[in-house]
Amino acid sequence: MSRSAVLAASLIVASVAVPLARGDLQKELRQTYTGKILSLRIPSNLDVLHFDGNGRPARPSEGEPWTTCGLFRVKKISANLGQISIEGERQAVILGPESVRKLLLVELDRPVHVAIDLPGSPRTLAELNPLLTRIFWPGDLIARMKAAWRTELDLTRAPSDISKIAPDGRVGILAQNRPVYVSEALDKPPMAIYKPVPGLAKKAQRKKTGGSLRVRMVINEHGFPEILEVLERLSEGVDSRVLAAVSQWRFKPAQREQTPVAAMLVVDVNPLSQ
Repeated sequence: MSRSAVLAASLIVASVAVPLARGDLQKELRQTYTGKILSLRIPSNLDVLHFDGNGRPARPSEGEPWTTCGLFRVKKISANLGQISIEGERQAVILGPESVRKLLLVELDRPVHVAIDLPGSPRTLAELNPLLTRIFWPGDLIARMKAAWRTELDLTRAPSDISKIAPDGRVGILAQNRPVYVSEALDKPPMAIYKPVPGLAKKAQRKKTGGSLRVRMVINEHGFPEILEVLERLSEGVDSRVLAAVSQWRFKPAQREQTPVAAMLVVDVNPLSQ
């Protein structure tokens, strides 16, 4: 992520570590987490999630990335009947254009419900820390993004030129040292199989904003958009709607020598032609 390593914004995911406290657990939960961003250690695209008293999810990961499937803002949280119940709104973290140099946090207009079984009868948040830290990942989003996508190439070149200078078509590295290839150099590029359209507000539709939003996408080996980077913007309100839709696109993964791999491509999305 050398081209986007200098970021102006500082986004912190809500920490799940809290000082030793006494008092009403329900009140502490609401005061600590309402309105905060939480990041799942095991991202999921499901809208209803369940974790047992050891922090294990009911369904294992299917390759969903934390950037587009792991973040949500807490709207309501409560503890009763042996469970923590969280109602949230999904978010995606996206790299802004070079001229802006910051991360964009985009609301996906997708509610999520999280149920966590309580071990025993905890009375304070401090007693819940071991469980919560197994489910949620605290920390700085900027630091995580720097480790999530790295490249040393000049990606402003045309895709055909990038494929010529990239060794074996490799253009970068995702977290866990997963190679990313330029689509033009692959036997089978990623193929879109689900493309929800952006729902524009009536005001934005009346303006009939011209042009397209250009986005660089890294589609991982499971077919999920893992990295999104805005290259050319339209307007703030329209951008957010388009990015929310694009982050939920799904693909048949690219293949290299009959093996699924991560691939980079650039797409132009005209919201008025969808």
